[in-house]
Amino acid sequence: MPLEISSAAIQEKNKLAGGSGKYWIILLDIDVPGLEDNIRVTSDNDETVWNGNTYVPFPFEIDEISDTSKGEVPRVDIKVSNITRAMEGYLQEYDHYTKLNGYSPIELTISVVHSAHLDLPVPETEYVFHLKQPKTNAKWATFTLGANNPFSKRFPLNRLLKNRCRYKQFRNWRCGYAGAETTCDRTLARCRELGNSERFGGFPGVGNSPVIV
Repeated sequence: MPLEISSAAIQEKNKLAGGSGKYWIILLDIDVPGLEDNIRVTSDNDETVWNGNTYVPFPFEIDEISDTSKGEVPRVDIKVSNITRAMEGYLQEYDHYTKLNGYSPIELTISVVHSAHLDLPVPETEYVFHLKQPKTNAKWATFTLGANNPFSKRFPLNRLLKNRCRYKQFRNWRCGYAGAETTCDRTLARCRELGNSERFGGFPGVGNSPVIV
């Protein structure tokens, strides 16, 4: 599918020469849960100010991003310089955040703008990815990025389980257990042992099949 770009970008593309100081710029906007602000870097040698945000020069490499007509979820590798260990420090903060608050994906927005038209609020093209596989070494922090796959989500969302409690947290207000025990395997048998079967989160009466959707 052809890429739609603005009239200003078409004019720049069709010029025989771009002229001094006129070129395309790639911007990375990395939203890391747990950090106060996004990490913003630019492919330019100088700071880029766009949409009220300042992007600092920082070495990075991006694999080719291509469209597909076969329905695959797009994936691309990106490498960000880790010589100063800055990216590794951010990833350690992110790891600490997820241990305290649960998993939340890192979102990366790749935007392409033109140096002569930084006043335009909409980028010429934009891609949004979620972090999949981070790894670091002395030179690079490498990420495999991909979009959300709708086929990986459970459907239907809710299930009627015969002998399995749907309440994930033991002793919460849904469970209602207030005794001395501290563990539960979420089975009906265990709930009966605890004398709490009236609050069991499963559906023993659904029939012989273990799962009803």
